[in-house]
Amino acid sequence: MNVARYNFAINRAQYTKLAFSLFLVMSLPLLIFILKTIWVFGVTHNTEWALASMPGASMGNWMTMCFVFAWPILAGYTFHNLLTKQSRIKELTLPASNAEKFLFHALVTIGGAFLAYVVSYFLLDILQYLYVGIVFGFSNAEWVSYSPIFFESANATSSIFGENVSFWFTVLADLYLIAFVSTFVLGNAIKYKHNVLWTYAFHWMLGFLSMMCMGLIIPLLKDVDWSWIQDFDPDRAGTCIKVGATLFLSLVTVFCWWMSYRLYCRAQITTKRNK
Repeated sequence: MNVARYNFAINRAQYTKLAFSLFLVMSLPLLIFILKTIWVFGVTHNTEWALASMPGASMGNWMTMCFVFAWPILAGYTFHNLLTKQSRIKELTLPASNAEKFLFHALVTIGGAFLAYVVSYFLLDILQYLYVGIVFGFSNAEWVSYSPIFFESANATSSIFGENVSFWFTVLADLYLIAFVSTFVLGNAIKYKHNVLWTYAFHWMLGFLSMMCMGLIIPLLKDVDWSWIQDFDPDRAGTCIKVGATLFLSLVTVFCWWMSYRLYCRAQITTKRNK
């Protein structure tokens, strides 16, 4: 409790700036669609066509996608209290255990980001409702939050890939997102400055090396006799792949948070990596 009170008192401006930045990112679809309605009406002078250019209830999907892309960047600020030498002195001398301080930062990264997403979602819903109501009449306005699609747009998988996705695909996509976000937390624990760019560079290099390895391995597989694969049960093989992918993504997530905690506990005021 003391950790939360201290951090909110000292870093209120930082948390406000991050929440407002998320609000601005999520507002981009609304701004784009508003400009689109203005352009359509200016060209056609037809109110119905201009109104048809608004996405309606599916606006929630666009806002959720923006949150999905912004969440890793927010995770890169998990240990923002360790950014400067002075802030590291304050953080390390705070009368609380490392576990308490780390847990607080983790809750802010996950719970705080999601809370900011929900608040931004409803605020933008009010703005789009007022815009459509004032410009096109409130009979044409609809609440995104009260639409059944809200519960679908709250799921990142259905927002990006559509509604008709399997249960396992949803689980794996969400686990991948959590694992991806966790790598940015680990990147912040390793490097306090410019860590988001370094983490993106790491993912780019990892993807590049993976593609190179696939390019080298695939030609070698052409001469392999694949007739034995016909004896495999497709359902059993699919289940093994799904379970294996679930375990792998879960292990990546656990490793990232475990390593982040270890690095956080070993944080010093001045190191060669973070001066």
